[in-house]
Amino acid sequence: MEVLMINQLETLADKKKLSHAYLLEGIQREDIKQQAMDFAVRILCDDAQSESRIRSHNYADFYWLETEEQTIKKDMIEDVLHRMNQKPVEGRYKVYVIVDFDKLTVQGENSILKFLEEPPPNTVALLLTTQASHILPTIHSRCQHIVIQSKSTYEQMLKDHIHPDLASTLSALSFSSDQAQGWIEENEFESVRQATVKWADMMQKDSQMGLIQIVELLQIANERTGQLLLLDMLQLYFQDMIYIKVERSERLSFPDHQVAFEQLSTNVSLQTLTRWMDVVQQGKQKLLQYVSAMLVLEHIAIEIAKG
Repeated sequence: MEVLMINQLETLADKKKLSHAYLLEGIQREDIKQQAMDFAVRILCDDAQSESRIRSHNYADFYWLETEEQTIKKDMIEDVLHRMNQKPVEGRYKVYVIVDFDKLTVQGENSILKFLEEPPPNTVALLLTTQASHILPTIHSRCQHIVIQSKSTYEQMLKDHIHPDLASTLSALSFSSDQAQGWIEENEFESVRQATVKWADMMQKDSQMGLIQIVELLQIANERTGQLLLLDMLQLYFQDMIYIKVERSERLSFPDHQVAFEQLSTNVSLQTLTRWMDVVQQGKQKLLQYVSAMLVLEHIAIEIAKG
């Protein structure tokens, strides 16, 4: 499972190197929906007429499921899957979008889980949520993750007198302004942030010291909540290096470390950075399964040392 971003997905769409399922998560529901629609258009077509039909939900290879009901029931999911099991008729791909994916019933989740395990060829799922923690871990593990940042949330943090550098990281983590204040006041957010960047820098410069530094790291992030936050930040760190390489530095989660990222990114490929993000995500899943944090961080450090 990888955590990606919209710009990287645009490149994948252009090169037709797509996964079968993406989980788009964030705070602002409308922002997520807009990004999902834009990505679906990028996958399915390259002309204005087809784009217009997709955006008006009048395209045979595109299905958008959104309901005002409290739950998304099994029969709704089965209707989507029935349509997606058919071959594309207008192009190479079929795309289906499920809004508020966290509203699925248990039966609905089980139905789509089987579909995600054995998807039809050239079929792409875009699963949208503002409550990613409410979704089964087995579904998480079969999707690539996309975090949708909200500009309005970032601006609210600035109004709440949160430092712009911290606000960039907090909004990238999909925290609301209230959650951000809580982390800063109660959970020593800055200490974890600084320790994460220091460790990530060290792992690339001196792998042996990167392993030694884990002890110091776990003294700062000594509870599971902080350790999970650390891994989320580590993914954002590598994501920033990708942004630097593709010249999207206006999107950085750690803007105060841009110069360091520019220097470090010259020695590593996009493919390697993406693999590192995947390694970190796998580590997060192990941590959620209560594997020792020391073992998880050691494994990450060893994998990154491989280059």
